[in-house]
Amino acid sequence: MKVLSVDSMRKLEQAAVAGGLSFLRLMENAGSAAARVIRSNWAMDGRRVTVLCGNGNNGGDGFVIARKLLDEGAAVTVVLMSGAPATEQAREMLERLKGTAVTLCNLETEPFLAAEAVRSAGMLVDAVFGIGFHGVLPDYMRHLFRLARGIAAPVVAVDIPSGLNADTGDTDTDVLPAALTVTFSALKPALIAAACAPYYGRVEVVAIGIDEELVDRYSHGQITVSYSMVQSHFTPRAADSHKGTYGHLLTITGSDGMAGAARLCAEAALRCGVGLVTAALPRSIYPIFAAALPEAVCLPLDSADATAQMAVRVKAKAATAVVLGCGLGRTPAAEELVWDVLTHGDTPLVLDADGINAVAMHIDRLKTIRRPLVLTPHPAEMARLIGGTVADVQAHRATVARTFAEEYGVTLVLKGHETVIASPHRALLLNPTGNPGMATGGSGDVLSGMLGAFLAQGMEPWAAAMCAVYLHGAAGDRAAEKVSQHAMLPRDILDALGETFLDLEKRVLPHDPSASSVSPSAVSTARGV
Repeated sequence: MKVLSVDSMRKLEQAAVAGGLSFLRLMENAGSAAARVIRSNWAMDGRRVTVLCGNGNNGGDGFVIARKLLDEGAAVTVVLMSGAPATEQAREMLERLKGTAVTLCNLETEPFLAAEAVRSAGMLVDAVFGIGFHGVLPDYMRHLFRLARGIAAPVVAVDIPSGLNADTGDTDTDVLPAALTVTFSALKPALIAAACAPYYGRVEVVAIGIDEELVDRYSHGQITVSYSMVQSHFTPRAADSHKGTYGHLLTITGSDGMAGAARLCAEAALRCGVGLVTAALPRSIYPIFAAALPEAVCLPLDSADATAQMAVRVKAKAATAVVLGCGLGRTPAAEELVWDVLTHGDTPLVLDADGINAVAMHIDRLKTIRRPLVLTPHPAEMARLIGGTVADVQAHRATVARTFAEEYGVTLVLKGHETVIASPHRALLLNPTGNPGMATGGSGDVLSGMLGAFLAQGMEPWAAAMCAVYLHGAAGDRAAEKVSQHAMLPRDILDALGETFLDLEKRVLPHDPSASSVSPSAVSTARGV
C-alpha cells in the first residue's frame, strides 16, 4: 500500500515534470482516469452531472472530467466555486470546454443557478480543493455544500473530499462526504484513517502516467491495523505440542519497589501463550514476585554486577526472546546490565522503560547492536532518544518513529493515542484500539510482556509489535467496558486477555453477539511469519 503526503505528492509531480511530463499532461491524465472510474461505476447516458470546480489544479481535473463525461452522453454543468481558474493548466482545461455542450455557472455571481445545478444533479463531482484543503471552508461555499449533503445523488470526490485535510484527517463541519473517492498515484494519509471513512467512502487509486519507480521513491506505506491482519498471525495449537513448542521468554525486569512491573510483564507473556517465562529479578523482590506468579521460573539476582551479568547471559542463551527494562531502575549498575545484555546474544529483544533510558544516554552505540530489537517508548522516552521535546514528538509522531526506526535499524513502537509502529522497509502501522483508561503505570509493562511472548513464539518483530499493540488495546477496551476508563487497572487488561484470545480461537470478530454460540477451536498460538 503506497501513501503520499501532500508535500510528497507535490514533490513527486515536480520530479515527473523534470523527467519529461508536463503539468498539463498530468492534469489530462488525472481527469481522464477519474472519468473512467466514474463511468465504470455509473451509467452516464442522460445523467445530469454537476461538477464543482475550485480555482486550482483540482478544479482543472474537474474540467477534464466534465469534458470526458460529456463525451459519454452525460448532461454536464460545471460550477465555478471560486471564480476563474488561478493556474495556467486549469485555465487551459476550462478553455477546452468552450464550444461544447457543458453548461457553466459561477457561484459568486450566479448563486441561484449554482444551487439549482446541485439540487437537480443525478451525480456530483467534487473537484473543489483536493489535497490543497487545510483550515476551514470559506463561508460563501457552506450553503452549497450543505445543500449537496442533502441530495440523494452520489458524490464522487477528486483526490480527496473537500473539507478533509489529506495529511491530518481533520475535517470542517461542512465537509462534503463522498460515496467514492478517486485519488491519484497513491493513497493519502486521511484516506486510510478509520475515523475519516464516513467522508471518503470507497477509494480507488488511479495512475496518472508517473513511473511507478518514481512513485515508490516518494511514497511511504501507512496502514491502520485491522482485526483480520492480527487474526491471520494465529493458528490452532497442535494436539501433540508441549511447552517447548511455544518458546522461552527471559524477562529482565524489576528493582526495589518495582516488583509490580516485573510481575505484570511476566504474567502478560504467560497470558499470551508463551511456553516458559524465566524472570531475572533482584533477590529482594523475589518472594513477592514468586508468591504472586507461581507459573514463572525465577532467576534471583543479588546485584547487577558482573556475576549477575554472567548468570543472565547463560539464561539468555536458552531463551528464544528477551524483554529488558521494565522497572529496572536508573542506576549505573542497571545501565551496565542493559548494555551487557544488548551486546551478548542474537535472540530478539524488547527494550522498554529504563532499558530505553539507559540506551538514550549513549544512543550512537545502538547502531552497533546486531540482534533484532523492538523499542517501546512513550513520548517522553522518545524525546530522550532523539534529544528533542515531547511536543516535537507528538507533533510529528509518524515521521519521528519512521526516521528513528530506519536510522537505527530497529522496530519502534511509539506508544500513545493511535500507537505508531515503524520498522525498516515495512509499512508504517497505526493502531486503532485502546482508550485513555490505559494511561496508567503498568500498562506498558503488560504490552512489553505480550510483545516478548509473540517474539518468543516465532513472530518477526514487525508482526509481533502489530499483534501485541492491537490486542493490548483491544483488551483495554474490554476492561473499560467492564470497570470504566476511570477505574481500570493494568491487571484488568490482563484479565481481559482471556476473552480477547477466545475471539481469536473462535475466529469471530471481537464482541460479535454470535460468539457465545460458536464452538471454540483448539487453543490458538502465534505463527511465525
